[in-house]
Order: sequence, then C-alpha cells, then structure tokens
Amino acid sequence: MIKTKQQIITELGDSFNSLADICTQVKHEHFNISKNGKWSAGENIQHLVNATKMTNVAFNVPKFVHVLLYGKPSRTSHSCSKVIDNYQKQLEHGAKASGPYIPKKRDYQRELLQQRIKVQGDKLIASINNKWTEEQLDKYVIKHPILGLLTLRELAYFTIYHNGHHIDTIKRYYL
Repeated sequence: MIKTKQQIITELGDSFNSLADICTQVKHEHFNISKNGKWSAGENIQHLVNATKMTNVAFNVPKFVHVLLYGKPSRTSHSCSKVIDNYQKQLEHGAKASGPYIPKKRDYQRELLQQRIKVQGDKLIASINNKWTEEQLDKYVIKHPILGLLTLRELAYFTIYHNGHHIDTIKRYYL
C-alpha cells in the first residue's frame, strides 16, 4: 500500500512523539547503560537524532540537486512493507549503522536528547508538508547508506519504521 503524504506526516509525528515520550520512561540511572551488547537508550536516541539530521538534508536540498546527484527514479515508489522487508533483509545480511550514524560513547542527557529528537522531527515534518507535493515524493531519489536509491516517499517510510525499530529496542532492553 502506498501511503499518502498526509498519512506519512501523521505517522512521522506519532513516531517522533513516541521517541520523546520513551526518553522519560527509561529510568535515569539506566539511560546510559548498555545491555546485551546493544546501544544504551541514550545511544539509540542519539543515533536517531543523527539519522534524522541526514534525512532532513535530503528533504531540504534544492530539488535539482537530487536530479544532479542521482537522476530521476527508474521505477515507482515501493510500498511501505516492501521498504521494511528490504531493510530487514539487509539487517539479516549483517548491515549496520556506520560513519555519522554511530553515536559516540558518552553519557547523554535525557532532556537534551528529548529536545533534539523533537526539533529534528518537527523540522522533517515541516519540510515534507511545506516543500514537497504528493507527486514530488515519488519523482526524486536519494541514496540511503544501506538501501541504496530510495524515493523520498520511501525514505519517509523508512524513517517511520526506523524510529519504531529503535523504540522497540529501548522497550525490550530498558523498560
């Protein structure tokens, strides 16, 4: 199923609100503790701040830059479930965050991360809402570090799923 721009905006808003909420649910003394070799709750949130900053770049560069760097899409946008399936397959084959997406090892301040993820989420939602039409979400592509070329609609799907994936990790290990 192809989600509309409005559905994407609503689901992004819900996912960023859930991220901000989960920050307050993790006990302060556990926020920066890693369990089972997983990133701490703070590191998970910082990873999403980093990822959302990069996603914001994709949604804020001039449209001609997309075309110059990546051309026009050679296919229609995949469904949300197809994007998720592709990502899960990549994870099964060992794909991991790299470079600027890896959070630094340090003690994170919960309130500061909560504010940062909210700011980045609000910025992303505003960009999609104000700068992109329904049709344009399918007409421009960007290169994702794990999934390769994605339409901007697919990148939004990925962001919704990716936020939920990390929310689930935090719930499983830290709540």
